[in-house]
Amino acid sequence: MWKRVGFNMVVYLAALQGIPRAYYEAAQLDGAGPWQQFRHITLPLLAPTTFFLVVTALIDAFQVFDLVYVMTSGGPLGGTDVLGYYLYRQGFRYSELGFASAVAYVMFALIFAVTVVQFRLTRGGGQGEG
Repeated sequence: MWKRVGFNMVVYLAALQGIPRAYYEAAQLDGAGPWQQFRHITLPLLAPTTFFLVVTALIDAFQVFDLVYVMTSGGPLGGTDVLGYYLYRQGFRYSELGFASAVAYVMFALIFAVTVVQFRLTRGGGQGEG
């Protein structure tokens, strides 16, 4: 969980610095308080950044290999087995390269499907931008 915190903080900081001050000044002139400014300006303008970070974290979670390999090698009775380590084990330990390739394609399809679902959810249920 803590692996990506520093990266996420830097990306959010860059996104926050990219929000024009004029939006906040206009909101203050219209009588918006700090909470309203956060809710109506900051959160919507950070939505693309949040989408990017969630998708990259999801891809990273699906492809985790090194931690499992180094710490537990799949754990007791496969308790910490993940798809990336399963792919490695099938391809390189058991020399089932075709099966490992199929696992990689399934992993790609899962990541792609979840990314598309998240993209549609963040775009208001798949409705266009217009």
